[in-house]
Order: sequence, then structure tokens, then C-alpha cells
Amino acid sequence: MASKHPITCHVLNTVTGRPVSGLRCTLSKQIDDTAGPQFSAFATAETNTDGRIVSWNLGVSNYQASPASIDDFNEKARVGEDGYQDSHDTLYCVRFEAIEELFEGDTFFPYIEIVFKIPAGKYGKEHFHIPLLLSKYSYSTYRGS
Repeated sequence: MASKHPITCHVLNTVTGRPVSGLRCTLSKQIDDTAGPQFSAFATAETNTDGRIVSWNLGVSNYQASPASIDDFNEKARVGEDGYQDSHDTLYCVRFEAIEELFEGDTFFPYIEIVFKIPAGKYGKEHFHIPLLLSKYSYSTYRGS
């Protein structure tokens, strides 16, 4: 199994300047856009001691399960029929949970959802990294490398 999945995350606490470990995250994919984007969760993970998610667990209930293989992850991450992602942009959403626990209830954001687009033909050919810089009352994100 390769060392990291094609979608990864990194969470840093900008109050302390330290990585956030043990933060639960859920990864969802777009399933319908007829009434606006709707998402279906397919993978979960917790950030490691360096604040990173480099591999995801399949399913939505066990954040500490064994990581999925790259092939299994790609199968679950696929949107539409074979070839759909080659010709269509697709949306994914990472939900960062339990922000309130991190800041002991003293935060404006109980959770954070970041929706991002993978352009047509790019899934499986590029790496998509979602960094989250987090404090009690603000957050920032960007496309990492």
C-alpha cells in the first residue's frame, strides 16, 4: 500500500503553533447536483501526532480503523460511472469535527466543512491536500501540495 491517499489534510492550531492530533474528520463525495450539491460520507480518519491525515478508513463510524488500501479508497472515492470523473468536475467535502472539544467549548465554530472541487480528468493524476489553520474564532485553508 502506498503511503498516502490522493486526498490528504493537515491541521495546525494557530493559537499554540502546534499540530492538532486526534481531530476526527469525515470525507464525503458529491452524489447529486440536481437540487444543489448533496454529499455522501465514505471515509473517516483522525489526525495523527503531526496533525495530518495521510490515509483514510472506509466507512463513517470508526475513526481509528485500519487505513484502506489506495485501490479500495479510489473505488469508494469514485463519483459516477467509469469515466465520469474524466469529463466532469467533482466536489468533495472534508468535515473537521469536535472543534469545540479542542478549545474546551470556547470557539465560534463547532465544526468546519471545506468543500473543494477536483477538475475533470485530474482525480488520480494529482494529489489534493487540504490544510486547515485553526484558532478559536477563525480558520483559513488553501490548496496545499
